[in-house]
Amino acid sequence: MAVAMSRRTAKRSGGWVLVSLLTAALAPAAERTGDRLQSEARGFYLLWSQEKSDAEQILGLPFMTGGQIVMQWGEVEPARGRYDFSAIDAALARFAKLDKWTTLQVNGNLKPAWLFDAVPHVKEKLSEQVRDTAGTLMFWHPVFQDAYLAMLGALAQHLQASPHRARLLGLRLNFNAIGTEHFAVPPELREPGGWIWPAGAKREGGAALSPAVQEAYIDRVVAAYDRLFADWATVFVRNNISDELRAKYADKFARGRLAFFHTSSEAEPRSAGLERQYGAFYDFCRSGQTVGYAEPWASAWGEHGGMIDVRWCSPAQWNYWTMLLNLHCGVSFIGEYYVNLHYAVSGQHGRDTAANPRADGPREFMAAYEWGGRYVGRHNRPAESPGAWVAFRENPRAKADNPKVLAKGRTLQRFTGDYTWLAARAGGSDGSIGVGPVGPPEQRYGAFARKYPPGRSARVRLDPEFVHSLNGDTVVRVITLGAAAATLKVGAAEFQIDASPQRWRVSEFHLPAARLQAASGEAQVEVRAGERDLILHLVEVQRGDGRLSP
Repeated sequence: MAVAMSRRTAKRSGGWVLVSLLTAALAPAAERTGDRLQSEARGFYLLWSQEKSDAEQILGLPFMTGGQIVMQWGEVEPARGRYDFSAIDAALARFAKLDKWTTLQVNGNLKPAWLFDAVPHVKEKLSEQVRDTAGTLMFWHPVFQDAYLAMLGALAQHLQASPHRARLLGLRLNFNAIGTEHFAVPPELREPGGWIWPAGAKREGGAALSPAVQEAYIDRVVAAYDRLFADWATVFVRNNISDELRAKYADKFARGRLAFFHTSSEAEPRSAGLERQYGAFYDFCRSGQTVGYAEPWASAWGEHGGMIDVRWCSPAQWNYWTMLLNLHCGVSFIGEYYVNLHYAVSGQHGRDTAANPRADGPREFMAAYEWGGRYVGRHNRPAESPGAWVAFRENPRAKADNPKVLAKGRTLQRFTGDYTWLAARAGGSDGSIGVGPVGPPEQRYGAFARKYPPGRSARVRLDPEFVHSLNGDTVVRVITLGAAAATLKVGAAEFQIDASPQRWRVSEFHLPAARLQAASGEAQVEVRAGERDLILHLVEVQRGDGRLSP
């Protein structure tokens, strides 16, 4: 569908005029909420910091844009049809006072207690996300659905009257079926006969659960968020919705009224199935059609929900490469666990190990945020971007040995190569292979890299609009690991990259923008290995005023 393309993509495909007319008809620039938020609210968002004494200190960091408000459905509806949004009001007022933005999510780990007297349920907790001691409710029962939609209606009315509504980045669309995110019901409970029916529960609508019944529930919730919120606030829709729902609401995504989110960010997609979620960000958000908000699956140490996920590289490397994948996919608002940010500020973490010593770990975390904070939200804005880069990697198979992912599901199809930003490797095979982890674990770079044999080159092509926008000086940064000197070539000019076989080395070269603009051929920058293998992490071209410390 033509309107799903960005203007830049359309221009290159020859359909610029038609797409521009359709896009203008659907989404005039002045009315695109997503564009405005991308300009004003891009950055990092603090997660899970409730009652943390240093939360405001963290929010005050230059790269921090905001935080989150998390409530439970059971908390905001203490009795049937009676709502209490005072905690949301207080939190919005706090973010307004701090001049920060916030997301809002009403989770379903705790459901209203009265539902257990009106809706079929089982005593079992069908997900680790269920926190109701009475068990799990039948989410496809009409009383359950009507109650959830009624609460959303009351919330919408309340928020529209809030004096601090302007600080709301958007609402996270939660389905709140089983827990907050889950839908799985065991086969023996998909028939209504296996459930406890309270005396007052209506028998109508208590049908068997089927894929069609579940999809109808999802459709109804999305329609409610669209109807109640999307005309005056951004709604972040989980990026694993069906293709049919994506098509149904294509115009709202194009207007930036509906956006995408997930809670699955990692250094790599953990399975082939999850590649589709990252792909939604890449296809819809990197192009600029809409905006994306992402939260990590777990902390850099693997902690989430009382569990510890597998980590095959150091926390500093995992944290950094997770950020790179978010940037690569066009995420404008990056949620970050309190645990990670607290560590960056204080150096304190209970599970820190010798593999990531405190002397270097906090510095590596902080440096990653400072670097990424300059880029986030500017992926489709070459003239505004502080630079362009390629983070070199190869990963046809997910490395994390997560027990819930079958071996065959770890073979990846789409996100197997470099993570890029307004730049890419030019040409076909260049003789390099993917390696990693490599180098000191306390340095953030080496979870992935590519190794170039002697004499072979990495050639980098820059986005033409970015190159055209350069003025004055530029800085070319190359991050390498190797036992022999390498060569940087820009046009006819060559520069030596000194060797550092034990630690990653950051080399910077100041060049006039005109030299990059005059470079001919399919690549402007080339890095050539010397007499021994060269391991390459990053090639970056920055504007001259964007020099960063290593």
